[in-house]
Amino acid sequence: MTTPDPARTQQGRQAALLRLSALVHLCERLRTCTPDELDFVLVNESHNLLPYQQAALYRTDKAGITAISGTAVFDPAAPYVRWLSQVFGSITLLREPTTIDVAALPAALRDEWAQWMAPHAVLIPLAGRHGRVGTLLVARPDAWTQPDIQALCMIGGEYAESRQLIAAQPPGPRDTRLRRRVGAILAAALLVAFYPVHSWVLAPAEVVPVAPAYVRAPFAGIVHQLDVAPNTAVHAGTPMVELERAQLESQYQVARKALEVARTQYDEAIQAGMLDAKARAQAGELKGRIDEEAAQMRYQSELLHRATLTAPIDGLALYNDPSEWVGRPVEAGERILMVAPALSRRIEIRLSTTEAAHFAPDARVRFFDNVHPDHPTQGHLVFTSYASTPTPAGTLAYTLRADMNSDIRLGLRGTARIYGPRHMLLLWALRKPLGVIRQWLSF
Repeated sequence: MTTPDPARTQQGRQAALLRLSALVHLCERLRTCTPDELDFVLVNESHNLLPYQQAALYRTDKAGITAISGTAVFDPAAPYVRWLSQVFGSITLLREPTTIDVAALPAALRDEWAQWMAPHAVLIPLAGRHGRVGTLLVARPDAWTQPDIQALCMIGGEYAESRQLIAAQPPGPRDTRLRRRVGAILAAALLVAFYPVHSWVLAPAEVVPVAPAYVRAPFAGIVHQLDVAPNTAVHAGTPMVELERAQLESQYQVARKALEVARTQYDEAIQAGMLDAKARAQAGELKGRIDEEAAQMRYQSELLHRATLTAPIDGLALYNDPSEWVGRPVEAGERILMVAPALSRRIEIRLSTTEAAHFAPDARVRFFDNVHPDHPTQGHLVFTSYASTPTPAGTLAYTLRADMNSDIRLGLRGTARIYGPRHMLLLWALRKPLGVIRQWLSF
């Protein structure tokens, strides 16, 4: 009688303990993993306990294959998956584990078995206390032993219990706190949506003078020179524009000469009238001619004086480029430049026709200039045009004017916000989409 080797016996016990530990760990893993991981753990992590080559899971509730070893995601239309489905469909599984007899399979499956599957395969029924949930197919090159099959049955039973527990688990208690939060958010959103707010529009604006004074040509002529540079501060009476004087001076000299001739003729008629009655009669006619020529000379002198255009008020000389005017002919009354104070309270707004809305005559206005947009100026409307006019950009816009509460540098540009009547915030925010829908529906 051979005496057992203590070292080998000890190694066998350690191997059995390790296998038992692995089995317990796998069962615990199946019991605690999430429902999405359960199928993957069964066909993949079981390999840590029992080495095998392939494993596939067929679930009864899904009526199909739901997991294949070695992959997390597979294509149900792949040839290998379709072949496995035929294998599950051709085998009648008993209540006990069954090894697959390849020779008993249909010819089509039997011929392709060696191509797709290891030679030794076993079918494990996955059943729990509430019935069967599926079937596990496991294959490897070596024949299956009874202890290995029993271990697979234990694993399959734990899987079935976990799957049935998940299916029977009632829905978790509703989070009333989350519901209250969602309700509070929806209520706040409704309150904000229906809260009445002032409607407003944005439009480009520019600071313009309130009462500018225009320098206009007093008569038809040619601009000779401009005596002040653009945007120069001037005082009332300061010479600003010189019209061409050569023709005026010539006409003045002609009128002065004609007056001298008339006076000479009148003196001669007076002297001759002492002796000649006819000469005395002509003296009265010559007197009237002197008055006529004197009036003509005064008129030409006045034109010479008016050829120098002066500033009507104190302010800035506002025009662009002197070269645009020098040598240019002008008509009587044509505006050459403008004089206005350096500061003004008035802005002119060009409101696009697409943004037009109803505004009160004294609607509130805020002006954000381009230099200090963070310090807007408050004001109110004083004028609204009844018709739109073309803009330099080729679009149509209404002209609005507003008076601000403080003085602003003349010519400063920016953006004006014009406040209209109150509307619900939801309708005001959706005004443009609603306008497009209304045009599309034609009502």
